[in-house]
Amino acid sequence: MKTIIIGGVAAGMSAASKLKRLLKDKVDIVVYEKGGEVSYGACGIPFYISDHIKQGKELIARTAEEFAQSGIPVRTWHEVISVDAQAKTVTVRNRKTGETFVDHYDKLVIGSGAAVRHFPPFDQSYDNLYEIRDVADGTRVKEALFDESRKHVVIVGAGFIGLEVSEACRHYGKEVTILELSEHILPSFDPEVSEALEAELQSHGVMVRTKTAASELVTEHGRIRSVIIKHGEEREELPVDILINSAGIAPATGFIDGIEKAQNGAICVNERMETSIPDIYAAGDCSIMKSAVTGAYTYAPLGTNANKQGRIIGDILGGAEPKPFKLIGSSALRLFGMDAAKVGLSEKEAKAHGMNYKAHTITGNSYASYYGKEKLNIKLIYDAKTRVVLGAETWGQGIVVPRANYYAIAIYAGLTVDEMGFMDLCYSPPFSGVWDAALIASNTAR
Repeated sequence: MKTIIIGGVAAGMSAASKLKRLLKDKVDIVVYEKGGEVSYGACGIPFYISDHIKQGKELIARTAEEFAQSGIPVRTWHEVISVDAQAKTVTVRNRKTGETFVDHYDKLVIGSGAAVRHFPPFDQSYDNLYEIRDVADGTRVKEALFDESRKHVVIVGAGFIGLEVSEACRHYGKEVTILELSEHILPSFDPEVSEALEAELQSHGVMVRTKTAASELVTEHGRIRSVIIKHGEEREELPVDILINSAGIAPATGFIDGIEKAQNGAICVNERMETSIPDIYAAGDCSIMKSAVTGAYTYAPLGTNANKQGRIIGDILGGAEPKPFKLIGSSALRLFGMDAAKVGLSEKEAKAHGMNYKAHTITGNSYASYYGKEKLNIKLIYDAKTRVVLGAETWGQGIVVPRANYYAIAIYAGLTVDEMGFMDLCYSPPFSGVWDAALIASNTAR
């Protein structure tokens, strides 16, 4: 069986590795990766930029050469530019030489990921305009930050990467401004979480400008000197030494037509990662699948999902029964002294889906009150009739993200807030009070 895999990062290499382990010499795999890096931890790039991780190679799990030694040839700098699903062929361009050629597949796995959106005025190249999608991008940003003459950093987009990079930039003593079109940073979170994180950023010297657009760049000799921003009718000019475009991503799926896609271009897949075309599978940031909470297609571009989805494809093509995977929508981040996490639905998402829900928020202790004073907040979203947990957000100090993970498991298992309230959790003063904050939040939900 000839299997072509498009994309050599999380989804693609997870699928390739699992399939090779199952079928060994019975499968012929080739991976086409348009960049020069494979199997790297993209989520770790902000921490490499901050110098918490010293060398970029620490983010690379396995090199192309190591995959080749295990029987999985990876052809880097090779971009698939079209797919003929009827003929079962792909057209590939060597990005180094410009040569194109055609290759045939029995099964096709699309793990092409997503690219940073290049909308005006960021649709041209400038010496000091950066984006962050791979380790090489991280290296370029890191080298720029080491330059003490570059003092003013503007980050466009307040998603996870943009926010984490803002902290990295403050590590180098830069003056940092974040621009975000939405009313708050992290628009998928509820306002109270976003506002707490905005306050944390500002308390550490990061200027946050929401409801603000970068409308124009002032350039000179191929460099950006300043950016013109608009807030309502107000216009302002900000000095720029380093500008980082982190204003969202677009699924990299333009090379294939005639396949079911979502409005954002992501390829629609079912729980077996099958697309609308037989023998073509998709996974990771280039794909979209249905939420286990709402049943609606939900775009969740995270490495955690990509690895699981890729492994499911490897199991299926290798003849093994894949483990069940439910897309819940779990995410977390740390900004300076505050952690935040979200699983399942936020209140505004539940409202947007027309669900009959209730919301309940508490502030509790991260540890036993006599052990530590750190506080965290827990917001629960649950069905008003059945009391089944639909979502949770946690934010604050101390042990924050693990409390959200409790609720991820509750959503997966279909538990009610009442069942969660008497869950037999581990207890010791360094970890919680005798009644864990998650239990208190569940028991006080009316």
